[in-house]
Amino acid sequence: MDEALSLSSYLVFNTVARNGNLSSAAKELTISQPAVSRSLQRLEEGLAVKLFVRSSRGVRLTDEGELLYEHTRPAFDSLAQAERALKAHNSTGIETIKLGVSANLCKPLFTPSLKNVLKNHPLIKMDLRIASTFELMEAVERGELDAALITRPVSVHRLEYEEIAAFHDILVAAPSYITLLKSSNISLDDEAIFAVARLLIPPKSSCTGVLFRSALSDKGINPSMITEADSLDSCLDFAISGLGITLLPEPFAEDHIRSGALDRLSLDVPVIGHSVGVIYEKTTTQRVNVMSLVHTLITEEKV
Repeated sequence: MDEALSLSSYLVFNTVARNGNLSSAAKELTISQPAVSRSLQRLEEGLAVKLFVRSSRGVRLTDEGELLYEHTRPAFDSLAQAERALKAHNSTGIETIKLGVSANLCKPLFTPSLKNVLKNHPLIKMDLRIASTFELMEAVERGELDAALITRPVSVHRLEYEEIAAFHDILVAAPSYITLLKSSNISLDDEAIFAVARLLIPPKSSCTGVLFRSALSDKGINPSMITEADSLDSCLDFAISGLGITLLPEPFAEDHIRSGALDRLSLDVPVIGHSVGVIYEKTTTQRVNVMSLVHTLITEEKV
């Protein structure tokens, strides 16, 4: 899944396709019609295809739209069924769901939705564990967690993995640090920047740290000054304070880039793309409960 195409965009697409009308879809989604139109436009631009033909009677799918709807409709039908099952379990007293969340995903993807979910679904019972991807995988395998939201590593061993989103990590720095580099006659689009710039990245024990180091090694890049940090907040504070360059998930960095606190660096190094998904043991009841819960947590957002 392209990182620019969020799950909510596909939800809007499916709702419009099912209703055949933008106003009806907006009412069902409880968002404005302009928001529906913007979401469809982003999806069409991201896929580089026309999905709907507009008319005075509403909208109809193009051939490409029919193809996309054919493949995405079963997934959303399954999620709707899972949510109904979860609500039914909640109404009779569901057992506590033990859920793990990768430290690098908690703030950009999980926390923003958690408050609304708990408000709208007060009967959901959760135990949360925040840890690294590898620690969470081991906990799920030992049965200590029902499931975990992680960035996909090279192997998930014997566990089931279901993707729900995707994003990229990007390199950022404060304008003051970029000015400092420029004053030293360092080209910001040159790999040589890693020979002089201080770099703060996740530790070798993390999935992101492993992938980024591998990407640099493949390019023959050997940074001279590396500092490790095991939290996004540390990386963010480091960068905003003008202490060097850091690696952040794009969704987490966007607001700080818009505010001017950080600038994105366009360096010729591989962009680290992450598949975000849920790992769990394959049991029917557990899968229904956990997948419905996580889907709600990630997608319950404004379009």
